[in-house]
Amino acid sequence: MKKSFMYFMLVFAILFGGVASVGAQSKALAKDVKKRVKELKKEGWTMQASTSTMDYALLKYRTYMEEDEDNRIAINGIAEGKNLKIGRENAIMFGISSYAGRAKAQIQGKLKGLLSADNKEATSEETDRFAAAYEMGVAAKIGGLVKQHFVLVRDMGNGKKEFNVFMSLDESKARKAREEAAETARQKAGLADLSQDVKDFIGEPIEPEE
Repeated sequence: MKKSFMYFMLVFAILFGGVASVGAQSKALAKDVKKRVKELKKEGWTMQASTSTMDYALLKYRTYMEEDEDNRIAINGIAEGKNLKIGRENAIMFGISSYAGRAKAQIQGKLKGLLSADNKEATSEETDRFAAAYEMGVAAKIGGLVKQHFVLVRDMGNGKKEFNVFMSLDESKARKAREEAAETARQKAGLADLSQDVKDFIGEPIEPEE
């Protein structure tokens, strides 16, 4: 009986201790979001075409991202324009292009040292062609994988507005897209093969924006 009681108390402590921990994390997140929203509003940002508040949208977004921090990648797109629809689309494309550009930069510096034995005679022109084709392929393939969460907008004067789109990307799907883009780029560059080292490096997550 005593052992059963002790076991029950242990489970109770673990269960409610975990709940208390989650509650504390949620409270800290809400506080952080509130602070960030205050900063954004001070900078002149407002929600675009949404019935929800900025507080709710940002809290929902941050909660979503932190539920799977290792696999959900934050992408932000910013652009200026006068037309609301075009401005938003340009901001989305900027975020995608920025990701693809970082993917290219991450692999380009490693290409010459990581090309397989079959490609030792590969010229600088061929490796540059591979990097360019890889960047274009990544941008094209992740476009349909990006999840849009909400859009902020602010007036810049002279009829111009600035758009800030909050997006996310599933890393497991993005990795597959990068691998497919690399294979297409290899063919376009005329390279015989890519070493396993190159493939492994392409599989690594893209460094976030600084």
